[in-house]
Amino acid sequence: MRVFSETQRFDQWWVLALIYGIFLASLIGLILGVSKITNDNFSDFLIERVPPFIIMAFISVGFFILRLKTNIDKEGVYYGFWPFQKNLKLASWTEIDSVFIRKYKPLREFGGWGYRHSMNGNGKVYNVKGNMGIQIVFKDGKKTLIGTQKPEEAKQVIATYISKEKNYEN
Repeated sequence: MRVFSETQRFDQWWVLALIYGIFLASLIGLILGVSKITNDNFSDFLIERVPPFIIMAFISVGFFILRLKTNIDKEGVYYGFWPFQKNLKLASWTEIDSVFIRKYKPLREFGGWGYRHSMNGNGKVYNVKGNMGIQIVFKDGKKTLIGTQKPEEAKQVIATYISKEKNYEN
């Protein structure tokens, strides 16, 4: 039995620089605010400085632990963002009309990376980087694209589970 398994992270330098740069700015704001606390402005400090720091701390930790997991086996294609989806979604082979590897344009087709819905009929996307994906077209016409950094390996495993008529490549 052939199995495909992939785990991806948001580990591009520019994403990390942006997220952690904003977190650092909120931390500096918090530290500078602490040095200026008086009895008169304590409530202002709590309202103005603490919430941005807490929000950016959660976002920073979220980007650090977030993973896009993809598994392909005899049951179908499992996918989802861990830890938000501890039980990955399953696109079973019986639900799938076609599945293939394709190149896509994340910004133009879906408006970026992450979990997104297309406004022009391309369905949903789960991606963290790159421009290659596993395109799933369901029998009900819905579409889901899952980004991959291992397109050739995924293509080989897909070919073992789906008939040649349904295994297309764009």
